[in-house]
Amino acid sequence: MSKKLSTLLVAIAFLLSSVTAISVALAMYALIDDKKLALLFAGAAVLLDIFKYLAWPVAIRVLRGTSAVLTIGCALMLSVVSGWATYDRLMTSISVSKATHEAMTTERVAALTSMAQKDSALISRLDKEIYDAAAQASDLRARGMVSKALELEESVGSRAAIQRAQAIARINAGSLEIAQIKSTVAKASSLPPLLAQLLCLGFAMSLEVVPALILAGVRSSGRPDGHDVASVAIETPSLDAEALPDRESGMLETPKTVEILPDSNSEILKTLVTQAKNLAPGSPVKLKEFAKNSRIGNLRAGTIFREAESLGVIKKTTIGYVST
Repeated sequence: MSKKLSTLLVAIAFLLSSVTAISVALAMYALIDDKKLALLFAGAAVLLDIFKYLAWPVAIRVLRGTSAVLTIGCALMLSVVSGWATYDRLMTSISVSKATHEAMTTERVAALTSMAQKDSALISRLDKEIYDAAAQASDLRARGMVSKALELEESVGSRAAIQRAQAIARINAGSLEIAQIKSTVAKASSLPPLLAQLLCLGFAMSLEVVPALILAGVRSSGRPDGHDVASVAIETPSLDAEALPDRESGMLETPKTVEILPDSNSEILKTLVTQAKNLAPGSPVKLKEFAKNSRIGNLRAGTIFREAESLGVIKKTTIGYVST
């Protein structure tokens, strides 16, 4: 597995684990009335949820015996709590949505319909008042009381017109709200209750299992991949004792030494020797950069650097390898 893929999987695992951490924190916060204690225990729940996922790789790779069993037991117990919190959040959301939709489609629609009927009756009554006021004003005009007729029509007409407009506006608003209520759909309304519960339970379990599997299965970035391990095991160069230079005399026989190396490391070592000889004494020779350019692992490059150091071409200092 490549390092980039491992990093991506670990990032996905921690993003998924953040969902359960938030769910547990919200559930703990909702259970406690005292807000200060609620925040304290919610924070503790988040830390425990993070520990739950990190416990799996630690128990599998590092711990042994009773410690590993106890760690896995704690992780399983915390997974049950975290899974319940996630499941409860999902089911509560679906249940509240269904209850709200049912209440709106029955009680609210009935209340709006009743209000519309009352406003319709009010409009009919106002229309009758306007008609009666017009008849009375006509009678007053016939008797020569024009000013009183106008006053009666204006007072009754203006009041009735305002009330009538308000009633019509309420009827229109109620009709629009009823249409909106009937057009809404409750969450998971197309699923049977049992299937909705199974889906929520499966999702909650997936959030618990998938990050734990990723963190337990992905190798750490510092661990060499299988190719490099094989290279170290198989291609570790062994220099013949007779071909090694005499360190006390300071005489180097680099070409002869490089040629007798029995495997592919000899070519890489020859490149390193040539590179080091072309540098000024004391110049840094970076191991990681050389490994990258040679397309080999850091562990294999370290073996080659030690061989070069034994030849006296480079030496290791506190700041790393330098040319001699």
